[in-house]
Amino acid sequence: MGREAKCVCRWRGEVAETKVLLESEDLILRGGIKETIKRSSIRGFAVDGDELVLGIGRASLVLELGEGDAQKWATALAKPAPTLAQKLGLTPTTRAFVIGAASDPALAGALAGAATQRLEDAAMLLAVLHEAADLNVVMSRAKKAPELPVWCIHGKGKSAVVSEGAVRGFMRDKGYTDNKSCAVSGQWSATRYARARQLW
Repeated sequence: MGREAKCVCRWRGEVAETKVLLESEDLILRGGIKETIKRSSIRGFAVDGDELVLGIGRASLVLELGEGDAQKWATALAKPAPTLAQKLGLTPTTRAFVIGAASDPALAGALAGAATQRLEDAAMLLAVLHEAADLNVVMSRAKKAPELPVWCIHGKGKSAVVSEGAVRGFMRDKGYTDNKSCAVSGQWSATRYARARQLW
């Protein structure tokens, strides 16, 4: 997904130069106009000359992207957003060894048919972090399969018990680097780590 542009935007009576980002689940406006619009709320879109016109509820969002870029954005919007399982790289044959309780419905759905209780059958570790001590459990498992990438599922925002920064600091101290991230749900995010060097 991941398209980004600066353009003049018209939205709910406002006209301003705005940075627009198209992500897998959201269309984000920053700068002159600030808004986060769920892709699921976009009821339709069309290219009109150099503009992309999107129907959102009863309103219209107009992005002056330029003729060529407007068509490229329309093409990107027409593609189905990747599922959470696809973003995590999960399939019935590419399975995860799960650490912690996957209580979030979106995560549980992504793991359906793609989880294993045998470390030797796993293509990745997936750790749901409910408290800081869970990170030590992750490392105890990672030592047994150092070649596997580790997805850390952590809370979002200031209220997160285990923050993204805390996870990153811990994992980097253990010789892992982050190389991908994605949203899981409104409450959870995921960051993937791979071992950069061995420290044990």
